[in-house]
Amino acid sequence: MGDFSVLAVRIKELRTSMKMTQKEFSAFVGCTAATLSAYENGSKSPSLEIIKGVAEKCHVSIDWLCGLSNKKRNNSIETYSDLYDYLFTIGEKTNLRFETVSYIGGYDEPITMHTQAIWFDNIQICNFMEEWQKMKTLHDDGSIDDDVYNLWMEKVLIKNRNPNERLDGNFIIPNNEELPFD
Repeated sequence: MGDFSVLAVRIKELRTSMKMTQKEFSAFVGCTAATLSAYENGSKSPSLEIIKGVAEKCHVSIDWLCGLSNKKRNNSIETYSDLYDYLFTIGEKTNLRFETVSYIGGYDEPITMHTQAIWFDNIQICNFMEEWQKMKTLHDDGSIDDDVYNLWMEKVLIKNRNPNERLDGNFIIPNNEELPFD
């Protein structure tokens, strides 16, 4: 048998980040609470079928679960948390800044404006972007430190992590529910 200590830690980390009890998470992934406990304490190793199921249902990579990669998420964006996590990554890797540009030109004045924008036709995402702009501004001007900013980001990700909802275009579609239209 191989060393499954990383897998044990990652399964527990994943469950706690989703704010689920062992009983809830075990039902979600298809095993008993006692078996999940054994996986988490490293006394039992899950089958490939269970590992694959956890990865698919929780939208994480198998490589991350097994400790072969530090990249937790697969490439799909299905929940608000997934989207916000990617936006945070973009913000960390680029010189992302928020700016509101208003221009009221005169009657005879030519209008020349260069601007970049990301548009979302979704009130929840727009509210998040406004809140993020405020927090990033406070962080960038030194009003809050890295620890406070990182705690806020983690809180946003946890608050918006819901395995029963997935992001689809401009809509959140609850899994296993019929849409109110054909």
